[in-house]
Amino acid sequence: MQPIPRQALTALLLAGGQGSRLGGRDKGLMLWHGEPIAPQLLRLVRPLVSEALISCNRHQAQYQAWADRLVNDATTDYPGPLAGILSGLQACRTTHLLVLPCDLPHLNQALIEALLAQAARTPDQPCLIKTGDNWQPLLTVIPCACLAALEAAWSDGQRSPLRWLLSQSHQYLELPATDKRLHNANTAEDWV
Repeated sequence: MQPIPRQALTALLLAGGQGSRLGGRDKGLMLWHGEPIAPQLLRLVRPLVSEALISCNRHQAQYQAWADRLVNDATTDYPGPLAGILSGLQACRTTHLLVLPCDLPHLNQALIEALLAQAARTPDQPCLIKTGDNWQPLLTVIPCACLAALEAAWSDGQRSPLRWLLSQSHQYLELPATDKRLHNANTAEDWV
């Protein structure tokens, strides 16, 4: 199965949070091997997508250097990652949005390509990752045709990316629970 083609795909890097578990530090600007993580993650996806967006609510000047376009949440109260996904879908000019969080420093292109290949099996459904009994809802491929459903869910008060994704007809890529590429770097110790 061929993955979703580059011309049909936009990447969205989620970097709009408060960094509350990192003492307010912006996760997308955390250093990984001496360089902020955001441009490293975008370099992984650039060959696979036609455009790269970053969802950010601060440090826009820094993020602009790495993105084709920036999006931000509609409100300033940091409503969570689903707000960034909603803004990304609204800005998307292709048929599919590849969403990735900025706290996966071990992510590699092989995993992204596997996710895109799985997403191509049923391209009208969101595709997320499952590891054992756990879901990874912020590394996902979402058809832009889902925008109206997300807007309706948002209006109804939905704020959980996982609950929204699972409420849609969806598919998933299953990976071992021990897959280190999916380790979320949420503490300062994770970034050394």
